[in-house]
Amino acid sequence: MTELLYPPAERRAHDVIDWWLNRAAEAMAWTGGATLIAMVIMSLISIISRKLGFQPVNGDVEMMQMGNAIAAAAFIPLCTLRGDHLRVEFFTEGFRPKVKRRFDAVGDSLLALVLAVLAWRTGFQALDGQDTGEVSPLLAVPLWIPVMLMVPSLALTGICAIYRTIVEFTVGLETPS
Repeated sequence: MTELLYPPAERRAHDVIDWWLNRAAEAMAWTGGATLIAMVIMSLISIISRKLGFQPVNGDVEMMQMGNAIAAAAFIPLCTLRGDHLRVEFFTEGFRPKVKRRFDAVGDSLLALVLAVLAWRTGFQALDGQDTGEVSPLLAVPLWIPVMLMVPSLALTGICAIYRTIVEFTVGLETPS
């Protein structure tokens, strides 16, 4: 049924864009998952070392903070593309699906705007951190590196939100997941 809403050329373009965005968002999510697993392993090593009377991993809390921030940002594009953010829908509960999609499209467009600003300002924060040479206290990791590693996720989230907005406004379909 949804296939008929697209002319063939538009359908192919939609499928290609959808495919690439899904692959990019899934790659980000897998990267975030691998980062979280690495943080868990590092934390376990540190805790077990501490309990056995050995030296814990130096800077484990710093690494957890940096790694978890990067990982959390990496999950957001896939959540955005699939429309899996937490929503409070008690205002729109009785509305028709088309009206709900329009509200979702407005929300996605606002999300795209916010993420564009976040990516822009986070990039500037990373560049500023590079100029000032700010480092973490224990490991002396330049703080601009983990901050800059969040920028691609924020930018991809904005792109995914723009894509959802366009699909919901122009075609009126739920974005395929």
